[in-house]
Amino acid sequence: MMDADGNNQRQLTHGGSNFTQPSVSPDGSKVAFVSVGLGAGIHIYSPDLRRELPFANRKDLSTAGAPSFSADGKQLLFAQSIDGRGLQIFLANTDGSGQRHLTEPNTINTEPKANPKSGSEIAFVSGRSLHEQIYLMNVDGTGVERLSAGTGEASNPSWHPKGQYLAFAWTRGLANNAWNIFVMDVASQQSVQLTHDEGKNENPVWAPDGDHLVFMSNRTGTSQIWTMQADGTNLRQLTTRSEEHTSE
Repeated sequence: MMDADGNNQRQLTHGGSNFTQPSVSPDGSKVAFVSVGLGAGIHIYSPDLRRELPFANRKDLSTAGAPSFSADGKQLLFAQSIDGRGLQIFLANTDGSGQRHLTEPNTINTEPKANPKSGSEIAFVSGRSLHEQIYLMNVDGTGVERLSAGTGEASNPSWHPKGQYLAFAWTRGLANNAWNIFVMDVASQQSVQLTHDEGKNENPVWAPDGDHLVFMSNRTGTSQIWTMQADGTNLRQLTTRSEEHTSE
C-alpha cells in the first residue's frame, strides 16, 4: 500500500507465494488478492487488523484470479477454474460462502467489476468473440452484451465512481499490440484515448474523486504505477523500483 502521492509505501503480504491482483473494498477495510503457489486461491486481508480474514476456497479449485468487491462491499466477484476447466466468473460472500456461477463454461471469462453506483451490472472480460473484449451483464449473469468495439483486444475494465464511464486497456488493432488507456461512455459506447503509444499501458483504476486514474506503464523501461487526470494530462510516476507493479 501507499499514499495517493506515492509516499509511505509499505508491504502487506509475506511468505513463500506470489501475491497479485489486489482489490480494495469500498470502505477500505479489506483487500482481496490472489495467491499463486502455496495456498493458491483468493485471500482477504484487513490492513487495520493486520491479519488475514477467512475465505473458503473450493477444494476442486485449479486457479483463481481477478477478485473485486460488490458495490456494497458485502460480496466478492472473482474468476476461478474448477477441475482444470476455463476461468468463469463467480459471486460469493466475502468469506467464500454461497458461491454462485454467473457465466457459462464455453469460453474464458474474467475481470468482473460491479458498477459502484447501481450495483446491478457487471463489466467483465471474455474471449467468446475470439479476441478478449469487454462485456456487460446483469448481476445475476443475464443480459450479456459486448461493450468494446470488437477490434484488437480490450481488458482491465474499471468503473468511474458515478458509474457512467469505464476506463480500460485496448490495443485497438492487433498489428502492433500496443496497449493504451481509454475511457468509454457506457451509454453511447464512445471512447476517448488517454495514453498514446508510450510503452505498454494497462490496469487503469479510478481514484475515489473520479478526477484521477492510476495505471501501470512500462514507458520508462520497467513496469511502474502512474497517475494522471481523467483527461490524460498531468502524468506522474508514483513507484520507482525495478519490480513490476499493478495498480488497484
